[in-house]
Amino acid sequence: MQTLRFIGTDAGFGEHNNAAYVCEKEHFILMDCGFAVFSEIKNRFDWKQYTKIDVIITHLHNDHAGSLSQFILFLFFVYHKQVNIITKCQHMRDYLDMTGTPKEAYTLQESNEFVSMIPTKHVDGIDSYGFQMIWKKRKIVYTGDTCILDPFLEVAQMSDEFYVDVSKGGGVHLQIDAIMPQLEDIQKHNTEIYFMHLDDRAYIQKETKEKIQLAKET
Repeated sequence: MQTLRFIGTDAGFGEHNNAAYVCEKEHFILMDCGFAVFSEIKNRFDWKQYTKIDVIITHLHNDHAGSLSQFILFLFFVYHKQVNIITKCQHMRDYLDMTGTPKEAYTLQESNEFVSMIPTKHVDGIDSYGFQMIWKKRKIVYTGDTCILDPFLEVAQMSDEFYVDVSKGGGVHLQIDAIMPQLEDIQKHNTEIYFMHLDDRAYIQKETKEKIQLAKET
């Protein structure tokens, strides 16, 4: 059962930035807010109904944080709502200052009762994170953009769902052929695995041999 609902599952140069969400009653949690995300969610949801809005930011690449300021400004000035940002990104405050986001429009947290961040490695010069999340008693692990699987192996085995950044070529992302044996071992613990941040859907689907699903956009 895929708990996370994906707005997009494209890799960095795709049209639909990799981003997901969950919501219930008055609480909305968005996972990353890349350059294409604000335009896709602006009119998709009834923002009047949410009294608690969290945004998890895994790192500050444009396809993961490029419309974060616009989203915060929109909620603050149109709906008079404050956004809570959950992240450990070292330069988040500087990023928001540089993009003209008033400090009174948001709060910052490194973790909360739902989410805890997991440091990982993606590219030099940018600190990057995945996270663990509890939602409706489901234990969820999300890699964010990463080129290493090690930080997630232990927690993934104890999770209900594991969302994994994969690519055809590897480099600064996980190369699908290289990690399939480890993922198959994780599946033995009854962990459901979903692939996201897809650069070549046809190739990735072929290489999974139907053993692992691609995250579905809704």
